[in-house]
Amino acid sequence: MFKLCTLGIVLCLLAPSHGTAPGTVVRVNQEALEYVCQEGRPFLLKGLLALQIPAFKPRGQLLGALLNIVGIKILDVQLPHLSVKLMPRTGVQVSLSSRFHIRGNIMEFKVGSSILLDVRVMRSPHGFPILSITACKSMLGDVQILIGGNNLLGFLRPIQNHIRAVLVDKMCLSVSNVVLGLNAKLGTMVGVNTINPMSHLQYSMLEEPEITSDYIDLDLNAAFELMGKPIEESIPAPSFSLPPQETVSDDSMVNMGLSNDMFEHFFLALEKSGAFNLDIGGRSGSGDVHLSTSMLQSAIPSLTQQYPNDVAVILSVVLAERPVVTFKEGGATLTISPAIQVAVASSSSSSQNLCTLGAELSLSLKLAVTLTSLEVSVALHGEVGLEVISSSVGEIQVSQMRTIIVSVLEKDFLAKVNGALSVGISLPKMANLQYVEPEIEMHEGYAQVNCDLDYVH
Repeated sequence: MFKLCTLGIVLCLLAPSHGTAPGTVVRVNQEALEYVCQEGRPFLLKGLLALQIPAFKPRGQLLGALLNIVGIKILDVQLPHLSVKLMPRTGVQVSLSSRFHIRGNIMEFKVGSSILLDVRVMRSPHGFPILSITACKSMLGDVQILIGGNNLLGFLRPIQNHIRAVLVDKMCLSVSNVVLGLNAKLGTMVGVNTINPMSHLQYSMLEEPEITSDYIDLDLNAAFELMGKPIEESIPAPSFSLPPQETVSDDSMVNMGLSNDMFEHFFLALEKSGAFNLDIGGRSGSGDVHLSTSMLQSAIPSLTQQYPNDVAVILSVVLAERPVVTFKEGGATLTISPAIQVAVASSSSSSQNLCTLGAELSLSLKLAVTLTSLEVSVALHGEVGLEVISSSVGEIQVSQMRTIIVSVLEKDFLAKVNGALSVGISLPKMANLQYVEPEIEMHEGYAQVNCDLDYVH
């Protein structure tokens, strides 16, 4: 399928910015449309070369059977002009001009042509993008008839009309079929993307695209699922939109806006799936940290009497509150508030709970774009807040406990978080399409990814 395939992608990848679900807006600029058209040139030529022209068998002509022309075949097609134009509020118009070199058994033909194709992008009831052809007009110039290298233009008019009639009908049908054939591939753009075994992400179009003379905006819903069920909110997500193009200085082919709310749903899906929960220390805990009662005696004085012999301690970190993401100009933070249960590990399967602590971590978000996804990682930003929620061992010195807890969280818990984030956020794209030369901007309420396109064979 020729790379107008990418045009299909581009058209269906993007949408206006008036949705009420976790917002993702992809803006495809005029430069991107031109790129995919030029990339599609070889595939368009292949389609035109495959046109079949039936034999010409005149009736009642003076030259009779001498003018029976069989074995008519297109030898060569050239495309001196191929471009795409945005039609505000209506769609996209693809225009091309071509030159055909045709040969029959006794003569050759040369003819120039042009095609104007209007393409509309629609949304299926299930949120899949669908392309439709609203108009196609093909026009042919004079047919040059060559016998022995001589141009017989104006002579043998019936042959000329035969070639014209066939090409006028078949050119539009051929090009239209190529474009409509893309509908079978566009579903890959809104397929299910795995976050982890329990949670998934799926994009879908919210409405038909918003088209201006400079770009197309597509509004996509980023739907997160947990165990096959959508993660729903009691309060609808706020609407999200990219600012008008005149306020965007970047000249990339594609500008993609990912809302603050979309990131919160991503972290919420991870939190609900238990991806951030971790046991640290003890015999069954994760990591290289080995905690014991003697290490906690300065923070919990009563442990000296309760556990005269050193006993292993395990920290169970559970994130049960919704993560909070905040995007501001030039940066973004993630705030999480895990509960930390401190318990003495026993020889049996049970353990004795010493206390439960409440922590608050402010983490800086770092974003990077790969060929197909957005990589996310975090680093500790600022002090860790710590408080005692409950205690079965009397007084706890929070300042002393903080020293121990913070070092453990920095080493093991943040490694766990970054491990869960390593899968990244799949960006809306169709198979074989990659984002290249990306740049990331962070603004109030959203991240913006600016990139060019590359179609991989």
